[in-house]
Amino acid sequence: MPARGDHVAPTFDPKQPRELRRYFEDLEFLFNRARVTNATEKKVHACRYVDFDTSELWASLADYATVARYEDFREAIYELYPGSEEERRWSVADMDELTGERLRLGIQNLADLGDYHRQFLAITTFLRSKNRISENEQCRAFAPVSNDSHARRCAIFSLRHNSDIPNSCDLISSFHYTACDDS
Repeated sequence: MPARGDHVAPTFDPKQPRELRRYFEDLEFLFNRARVTNATEKKVHACRYVDFDTSELWASLADYATVARYEDFREAIYELYPGSEEERRWSVADMDELTGERLRLGIQNLADLGDYHRQFLAITTFLRSKNRISENEQCRAFAPVSNDSHARRCAIFSLRHNSDIPNSCDLISSFHYTACDDS
């Protein structure tokens, strides 16, 4: 197993609970590679790669000290981090935060738009797959605005369509790419 801080050692930031599953997937990969099968050894390694406070917290769990299965220990850790569950990877609040931030910051260039579009798709595709938003809600939420001339072009584009029928997300996306490219 790699040393703490090694470039191949897994990492976990407690402020990013969505990344906890990836942390444990990376650990499993290393366990298989190093042929680590002992539950106690796996628990020690799980605590070894996180920051000191997180390590102390995890080591204080009852499932750490007992002869409990490693899987039980891992599940106990998941319970400490709301948002680490696969079902709750993204929320509507995440979508609202992303679109609000982008409206505040604006889209200054094609790179900004591409970054926003990739993040938007990751969140909204997940939300749609869980039936938490509809296609219409997804399309309406895609609202990046850069500067005044871009906003005017968006307004003109929107006037050509019935506002009760959302534009297709692909059409909106391609319009924004074109509009930003023209800037």
